[in-house]
Amino acid sequence: MTCLRHLPCLIVLTMLAACAAPGGPGSPAAQVERFEIVSRGPAFDGKVFDEVGAYEKIVAIAHLRIDPHHPANRAIADLDKAPATGGWVKYDTDVILLRPRDAAKASRVLVLDIPNRGGKLALDVVNEGSAREAGNGFLMRRGHTLAWIGWQGNIGLASNGDVAGTAFPTARLGDQPITGQSVEEKVFDDIKPTGAIDLAYPAASASQAGALLTVRAHATATPVALPADAWRYTSPTRIEITRPRGFDAGAIYQFQYEARDPVVMGLGMAALRDVTSHLKSGMADGAGQPNPLVDIKPDIALALGVSQPGRFLRDLIWQGFNADPRGGKVFDGAMPLIAGSRKSFVNRRFGRPERYSTGHLNHWTYGDQFPFSYAVTKDPVSGATDGIFARCQASDTCPKLMHVDSSLEFWQGRASLVVTDGAGKDIALPAGVRAYLMSSTQHMAADRATVGICKWANNTAQQGPTLRVLLDHLVAWARSGKEPPASRFPQIGSAMLTTPQRDAVGFPDLGKIGVGYPDGVNELTVVDYASLPPRPAPDKRYQVLVPMADVDGHDIAGIRLPDVEVPLATYAGWNLRRRGFAEDQLCGLNGLSVPLAATPREGDPRRALSQRYKTRLEYAKAVAIAARALRDDGLLLDEDVSRFIERAKVDQRVGP
Repeated sequence: MTCLRHLPCLIVLTMLAACAAPGGPGSPAAQVERFEIVSRGPAFDGKVFDEVGAYEKIVAIAHLRIDPHHPANRAIADLDKAPATGGWVKYDTDVILLRPRDAAKASRVLVLDIPNRGGKLALDVVNEGSAREAGNGFLMRRGHTLAWIGWQGNIGLASNGDVAGTAFPTARLGDQPITGQSVEEKVFDDIKPTGAIDLAYPAASASQAGALLTVRAHATATPVALPADAWRYTSPTRIEITRPRGFDAGAIYQFQYEARDPVVMGLGMAALRDVTSHLKSGMADGAGQPNPLVDIKPDIALALGVSQPGRFLRDLIWQGFNADPRGGKVFDGAMPLIAGSRKSFVNRRFGRPERYSTGHLNHWTYGDQFPFSYAVTKDPVSGATDGIFARCQASDTCPKLMHVDSSLEFWQGRASLVVTDGAGKDIALPAGVRAYLMSSTQHMAADRATVGICKWANNTAQQGPTLRVLLDHLVAWARSGKEPPASRFPQIGSAMLTTPQRDAVGFPDLGKIGVGYPDGVNELTVVDYASLPPRPAPDKRYQVLVPMADVDGHDIAGIRLPDVEVPLATYAGWNLRRRGFAEDQLCGLNGLSVPLAATPREGDPRRALSQRYKTRLEYAKAVAIAARALRDDGLLLDEDVSRFIERAKVDQRVGP
């Protein structure tokens, strides 16, 4: 130990960890060898946020090493096949930080906004701004420190402060490449005679032997095999297709081929675990450089995952990566947002982090199988016993968790399985979990109503006000144990979940004004992923349910913001593809908005605006009552009450 004499305590601890042999007694699971600061400067052009003051932006690269044989890492697929140096596997990931310049004014809350395809969404969905703009400044006015850590292994290092990417190793069998079957799906949504499919992994051979290209009209239609002269490789990672006649723009093309060089995608879970733990600890890195948050040293860390990252966050918790190998939990609080009942296609050979199942595209993609709920239960369909919280309950590392979904997740993401067993019975959520429905909203609120390939305009009902108040509650819950409002999520027992048929839901019949209704939801069965393409078991089908609706077509259960409670339109969590684009299939992540008529309209069963609000002032008063009721229930902030009222006063859709 003489080599450590006189060194500061933090550096001693760091060097002791570095000196431990991988896999040996006391060996660390992983280490941030060097936290390289690429740039550091004012954020948002130096804007000052109330008492908190100005923010600064730090762009960095975390250089990490991980022990593939440590028990905390053994679940990472193919980690033992990654190139190693001295027994350690090394990799890099981008890190972006926004922190108060004055540490004394920081909240000491670290909010990890798990990047969505490398990008930032918290500033969009919470602040209603953008990656470069602070929007309403909510997160900054609270004094929170924001972090983005790269985790998606098919997005390269950017180090530009805009995208958080990674540099993960490729798995190999000694000096030989690993090969295996991989499947791509594509819907072109255009009428061009040719099209191209980019391959996530390079083809093992330029030969067409063993590859299969098919096309089908919709997910459950019989696929038609295309001849070899209908496609060709233009590179190891791209094929070009001559599209056949008889299929419209919404047809599904599926390409199965022998791929090579799988990236160790599961390292994304370790990256979030280990970089977050490092930032939270305030400790120096392996080179002795100070932690960029040493003066703040957050006392709690929260994980926010929007859409794809929400699915990933559920998966990360399920696979046990909220356990810090040094002891304790990584994330004290978590908010999987618009994730539905899904997990992710990440920690698996030839993983595809960006993939997710819809009723039309990638219908049987990996990551949508039991468990669905946080509670540990026996699945009546598959017979397995598990739960998202199974591992963290065993290690006492579960975060306080808020599961927040839009209405669309019930139609496309099978969100009913979060609280039901798929065979008609409710599941009680664990004490540390709340579930909230953002009533009658789509996957992410649209800035403006557009149609695109859908039949009707998409859904502009707001979500930001709900997320802001819930985030405040999550901070208090994780920090002091203060209980948040009770769950507001539809259940069978409260008669708020039902089968998806229009009469069962209670959705108004709008057929006479040209608005149809879905034939069904994104269904689910047990799926065998040992074969490719995946093989569903039709006799092992889950019951997927959707929320009951009121006479205007709005979800009765959930958090009904004034957009829904005092409506100017009918908002729904579904839309349908239009003619020529796989007509009547569910239209991706788009919801629906159908404006209410100004005056009574023949064939429209909904009350007209003139029958609801005689004047704009009367409308504004109704909005004020609804907003204040939510505030009194702890489900709306005062600042958002004021915003709703002020908007209502000047809304030109209502008059005079």
